[in-house]
Amino acid sequence: MPCEERRELIAGTVRTQGRVRVSDLVRELGVSRMTIHRDLQHLDAQGRIHRIRSGATAVQV
Repeated sequence: MPCEERRELIAGTVRTQGRVRVSDLVRELGVSRMTIHRDLQHLDAQGRIHRIRSGATAVQV
């Protein structure tokens, strides 16, 4: 899965569920923990999610 497609999927999941865990994303997407951490860092820098220790939460508007 291309990087941008994976990040869109992660952002959409956070938006609909309100919160995601790194371990769940690793299992569902079949990528390493480091890949998920980099994706979350990128999405957080864009203001699309809010990173937390174990995953991410939706941005409060």
